[in-house]
Amino acid sequence: MKRALVILMAVVFVGFTGMDCEAAANNYELIETVYTVEQGDTLNGIAETYMAKNDYGPREIREFTSGIKELNDWLLQRDVQAGDELHINYWVKK
Repeated sequence: MKRALVILMAVVFVGFTGMDCEAAANNYELIETVYTVEQGDTLNGIAETYMAKNDYGPREIREFTSGIKELNDWLLQRDVQAGDELHINYWVKK
């Protein structure tokens, strides 16, 4: 009985997750951009700028910054410097 309940919950969760992805694909467009870091920029400042452009629900600064680090894995070794190019993704409503 317990196993059946766990399987049912997993199926429902996967169904809802799939609907969210489909809704995002139908109603939102993924923007993939490259930003060149300028003197005085910080990762948090850049993340705040692009997070404000994101229309797909509220996000926390830590989550958005983490997403930038995932796209630019060299950020795990050092901070941003003037001239660096950052790949940044965010969603906008169609």
